[in-house]
Amino acid sequence: MFAPYANAFNFDSSFGSNNASSSSEFLPVEQAFVLSVNKQNNRLIATWQIKEGYYLYKHQLKLKGQDADKFAFSYIPKGEPKHDPYFGDVEVYHDTLDVEITPVGGLTKNTELEALIGYQGCAEKGLCYPPQTSPIYFTVHDSNLAAKKSTSFDNQLKEIQQPVPLENTKASTASSVTETLQSNSWQVSLGVMFGLGLLLSLTPCVLPMIPIVSAIVVGSKSTALKGLGLSFIYVVSMASTYALIGALAGLFGTQLNIQAALQSPIVISLSAALFVFLSFAMFGLFEIRLPTFLTNRLQNFSTQVQSNSNRSALSHYVAVAFSGVIATLIVSPCVSAPLAGVILYISSSGDSLYGAGMLFTMALGMGAPLLLVGYFGARALPKNGEWLNDIKFIMGFGLLSISIWLMSRFISGELSVALWAIFFLVLASYFIHRAVALASHPVRWFLALLSSVLAVSLSIGTLSGANNPATPFQKLALSGNNMQTQSTVPYAATIGSLSELDAVKAANVGHPMVLDLYADWCISCKVIEEEIFKSPDVYPYWKNVKIIRVDVTANSNSNKQLMQHFELFGPPSLVFINPQGKEEKELKVVGEPTKEEVIQRLQLLQQSRQG
Repeated sequence: MFAPYANAFNFDSSFGSNNASSSSEFLPVEQAFVLSVNKQNNRLIATWQIKEGYYLYKHQLKLKGQDADKFAFSYIPKGEPKHDPYFGDVEVYHDTLDVEITPVGGLTKNTELEALIGYQGCAEKGLCYPPQTSPIYFTVHDSNLAAKKSTSFDNQLKEIQQPVPLENTKASTASSVTETLQSNSWQVSLGVMFGLGLLLSLTPCVLPMIPIVSAIVVGSKSTALKGLGLSFIYVVSMASTYALIGALAGLFGTQLNIQAALQSPIVISLSAALFVFLSFAMFGLFEIRLPTFLTNRLQNFSTQVQSNSNRSALSHYVAVAFSGVIATLIVSPCVSAPLAGVILYISSSGDSLYGAGMLFTMALGMGAPLLLVGYFGARALPKNGEWLNDIKFIMGFGLLSISIWLMSRFISGELSVALWAIFFLVLASYFIHRAVALASHPVRWFLALLSSVLAVSLSIGTLSGANNPATPFQKLALSGNNMQTQSTVPYAATIGSLSELDAVKAANVGHPMVLDLYADWCISCKVIEEEIFKSPDVYPYWKNVKIIRVDVTANSNSNKQLMQHFELFGPPSLVFINPQGKEEKELKVVGEPTKEEVIQRLQLLQQSRQG
């Protein structure tokens, strides 16, 4: 029997102070994460009070149930970053979490909605609780207000983002403009938009036209200060018109609930295809512009206003301002494709104030060279050349990168790494071709070298099975740290219920067993499997001890009954069964153990067999 060995070993002194813990040291899930849902101003506020030593996953916040498609997360705060070598980058919450949920637009008054809000969390000591759900109820009292969210200034500048599944959460090595805007503060977003506008002004369709536009706006007899003032009026008028476009994009994004729609793989695929289409325009395959007859009418009208403005100084200023508005409508082919992408992003944010600020700042960037020309003259601009086409093509590749980033939300991590490898390979080929065929410039060679290094790194990651573009050598590093480990754990069976456990016991009478409580969403389970079960110190024990995987990924009723039978809250947990089929409760591990703790328990379990 096992009892003599248990008595001969001081379990309290050897195991009690280790990382492995008993189930009594962990709180039940409803105490670790206390959820309350309240209705406020035509929306629901879900609040979690998270106990110290526990955290919730952002990517596991989900809406389920019969009316889940009639709700959308309208506000989810940015979480704290957490990196795991097996599952990539995730975001978590400690202490308190507030989430806003709103019904979609177009619902009739007095409609009663019912859905489930899903969430999942873990303990810092290593225990992962199964995914949980809680019912939410809502009655629509005003269909016009159903889809509205808070319009306070603070909320206008906060991130609005629907979480994505864990396997699709990854950092991209070329985080596109869209990703940068979503993941940073509004100050950074404004800086990015100003830089984007400046780049747009350096494309071959725009830069050569700036001196001509300046001559029309400022005239040939203006002083430097007057030229700067007239250029400023022109730029601010243009930026204000762009701001109106951005506000409308954000407003319609809210009314149409575009942010929620963009979480559908079908809609994401269509959006990705749109960005590919827009990138082709930047590569010169076609042009996106207003019809010729509209462009001619707008230009003629602008010219007529300018000619009539010579009567007084005031009318001249008004004419310049009006010309700035007209310039917004006569969009250059080099500007139209990136502008369409930015508008799509703004509409997905569903925030009119944010959209107005973003496009206003972008327009200021576009107008910055015009301000320089208005004051210093055309000599302030860089010389025209083939480098302008490089800028245009770089923006085309930027639109392609957004397409890949969008698809990374639902494709596998391995495919995402492969797409980024192809992307940087093509980008490197472009710069090498330009440097060889046109002019050998240090900047072209530097960009070619940088793109080549990224292409090679990501290609190695693709071949090694990496699933995160930010860490292409992830699998190589893990295999290097475990060069002596085995490729697989010799599980004797995989079960999920008590009846299946009884069948396994009957088939393995006289053999000690270890039940490995596992789930796909359990990070620590992967760590234990890779770094402990496969290690050369532990692997030999599986010759004499049967290891059984207890898969509770589905968190079904049979899974719950099995966990309740062994008094477990969730994975990872290890249960040790002696040759007589009885559990040795003193050896049970709840949470993530060390390798030494597992070895000690396996040694005692083997001694029980010998005894």
